[in-house]
Amino acid sequence: MRDATIAKSEYVPSEKVVSKVQDFQEDLELFRYCTLPEILKYMECFTGPNIMAMHTMLINKPPDSGKKTSHHPLYQDLHYFPFRPSNSIVCACAAMEHIDWNNGCLAVLPGTHRGPLKLHDYLQWEGGVNIMFHGIQDYDKNNARVHL
Repeated sequence: MRDATIAKSEYVPSEKVVSKVQDFQEDLELFRYCTLPEILKYMECFTGPNIMAMHTMLINKPPDSGKKTSHHPLYQDLHYFPFRPSNSIVCACAAMEHIDWNNGCLAVLPGTHRGPLKLHDYLQWEGGVNIMFHGIQDYDKNNARVHL
């Protein structure tokens, strides 16, 4: 499936564009980043020293083309993970370049990680932008998002 961000961007069809690399635990060079002491010290704060990578992913998320193609819904990572207990799972995100609100930084709803998994479903976004993404359906829209 071609990501709408890539399909509707400035890239021409003849160009080869990688949008995702998944499950690179067995690639020594890519996985080396996940084992950097600067990364592991933060993970250990949540899990202790016994850390295991369950899923790795590198995402190429180009800037929005002006068509809202890079907009993603709020979601909980736990929705996509089939393993439990949830209090032993940590997701980490590291940007490879400067990001802020304008170019798609991570947005969180403080405190929602302590509550139950929320209902997720396909979104009914105007124009059908990224219609394949699941998003949270029942969150308080007045709850202030924090952009990281």
